[in-house]
Amino acid sequence: MSAFKSDEIFTRLNEALDTFPARERQELVKQVNGIFEFHLKNPAGDVKIWSAEVKKQGLVQPGPAPTNPDVTLYLSDDDLVSLATGELSGAKAFLSDRVVLKGPLMVAMKLDLIFRSLGMGPAPGKESELHYDGFETSYLILQIAEYLNVMTDAEKKEFVAKTRGVYLIKVKNASGQVATWTMDMKNMPPTIKKGKIDGLKADLTVECKDKDFMDLFMGKITAQKAFMTGRFKVKGAIMLGVKLDAIMKETQEKMGFFKSKL
Repeated sequence: MSAFKSDEIFTRLNEALDTFPARERQELVKQVNGIFEFHLKNPAGDVKIWSAEVKKQGLVQPGPAPTNPDVTLYLSDDDLVSLATGELSGAKAFLSDRVVLKGPLMVAMKLDLIFRSLGMGPAPGKESELHYDGFETSYLILQIAEYLNVMTDAEKKEFVAKTRGVYLIKVKNASGQVATWTMDMKNMPPTIKKGKIDGLKADLTVECKDKDFMDLFMGKITAQKAFMTGRFKVKGAIMLGVKLDAIMKETQEKMGFFKSKL
């Protein structure tokens, strides 16, 4: 079998996990809560499997996962290295089909979290600009931002013409912390930022729990039902809530959230 450059990456990951203080290791396992299996192909066409158990204790090893993996990823040896070094983000890899996925994308997206926690992964950029630790919504917001990023100018203009709204999203997690994002879907180019954007007034302010925003994105509840049942507290142009549903669905369809790519 020909050499795999990713062997060094996985070895470094396991060594880094071994040196993690117990509390930090437990926190990483709690945030990721997933078992990964990687099927890697090198330029010679050879295939090698590695697994990462980040659900109970945190262990990276060669070979298939010891139990059924939550996510199985099929990708090239080179792309795994690019993910680990930060040359390629997980979001872009999934969006461009450079990673073929079996399992929920939400879990797979936490690969960046694993790499970043162990001193690898993406350099500071869009993810760090949008991410709040301890909020699942962060991963969903990143998906919307990546979707906007790959649109052509014509597609962005069409998207803005359909939406015509500025959203202020305030999300509270189980610890009582609050994360805030502004989604400007009214001006070109459409953008998402942490916190408020100076000089930009929100047309609709939405306050909800982290879990409830996830339920909206995953299609478990509609915006209309969320508003009517009080799960979303809103202020401003209520009809923009319907358009928020449309933003979620469009991103879901682009990212393939409800289906594996196998």
